[in-house]
Amino acid sequence: MKNVLGLKKTLIASTIAAASVVAPSMAAAEISGSLGIASMYLWRGQDVSAGTANVSGSLDFTTDAGFYAGTWISSAGTAVAGGTTSTETDFYVGFGGEAGGLSYDLSYITYVYPEFDVGAGELGEIILGLGMGGFSATLYSYAGWEKNISDGGDGSTDMSFGDDNYVTLGYDYEDFGILVGTWMYEADDSDYTHVDLSYSPIENLTFTVSKVVDSDKFSPVSDDQDPLFVVGYSFPL
Repeated sequence: MKNVLGLKKTLIASTIAAASVVAPSMAAAEISGSLGIASMYLWRGQDVSAGTANVSGSLDFTTDAGFYAGTWISSAGTAVAGGTTSTETDFYVGFGGEAGGLSYDLSYITYVYPEFDVGAGELGEIILGLGMGGFSATLYSYAGWEKNISDGGDGSTDMSFGDDNYVTLGYDYEDFGILVGTWMYEADDSDYTHVDLSYSPIENLTFTVSKVVDSDKFSPVSDDQDPLFVVGYSFPL
């Protein structure tokens, strides 16, 4: 997942604004789950499901103290040669709460891609989210050992904590939302920024349009590409 809070929701909300994945309730100790479907897997301004629909599900455990843990499973994960995608399973743990009107969330998430032999702990992020009123800010910082999964290779790349970072700023007002996300890669001339606009006319149904508005020469996406449109629906179990 790429995706994952009130604030934690941002991680996969960009991916599945659509199927707003994994937003565990901090109100009480409980086990909860959700199912969702989206017209594509939108992840940080990118279509990583090769234009196909995506089905996902989550299972979460939360406590009164604000600690939580869970998993999110998706039918699409990352692009593979031939216009297909891998599956994806995410595992995460974290702690969140609110003080003086300021909400906060600190979590760790690891991404698992069985088709590429990428296991738990090999590819992950540390996530820090803050929010107040309708505003939110979230930092995702690389943490793990990243395998070369872009072309199905078996090689690995040794990366240090914080080499790659992704930052979002968001604002929600009633049924509308805006999210600006920026990738800051360690590799030179690879950064890009995207803007997502969302609308939820009814509970659990979300329409999202995403556009890359600025991109460096070697970024994985270009600001010349057309906007991406996603519709998604999720419901609790």
